[in-house]
Amino acid sequence: MAPIPLPGPLGPAADALRGWLLARLAVPPLGPTGPNPPVGEPENLIHLTDLTETLISYDSTNADFSGSTPTLDDLAHVRYELRDQQGALVGTTKGIGRMLRKGPDGNFLGYFSEEIRLIDGHVIRTGGIVDDARLTLGEQQTIKAVAVAGPLRGAIGFRQFRPVETHKSYASAIVLYRR
Repeated sequence: MAPIPLPGPLGPAADALRGWLLARLAVPPLGPTGPNPPVGEPENLIHLTDLTETLISYDSTNADFSGSTPTLDDLAHVRYELRDQQGALVGTTKGIGRMLRKGPDGNFLGYFSEEIRLIDGHVIRTGGIVDDARLTLGEQQTIKAVAVAGPLRGAIGFRQFRPVETHKSYASAIVLYRR
């Protein structure tokens, strides 16, 4: 959602305040201090790796499920289950992907965002630019992630995913920390 512009002299002040808050709240620390920084303590860290995502539903404006013929009109709504190495359900994802433009190398660039609901009560929002051709070829992509609800609300980090079988399953990871 775009910020609401404020008229008159409050506009620049509001922009300055918004920028200051963003720099303080969303930017990672330059370097944690001390021998045991809070960033690495278990109560401040979500570290889920070696996850498997399995397709629940896929609804796209592009009929080519293989992903080999993208267009600028592509819009997809997806849902996946997240499972750990033992096959236990960790959570679910609900995402939206939209093609934005062709990049300088001719690959389509898309924006992918999702809401991840973990069984432990965390709700994580993700979003970022994805090189669709590289993803379809099996390359890992990384996007920003923020915990918006749950015990670690406000934690920041990243989400990675790599297709195992295009659109059907992914190998993924979620790493967030609160400082």
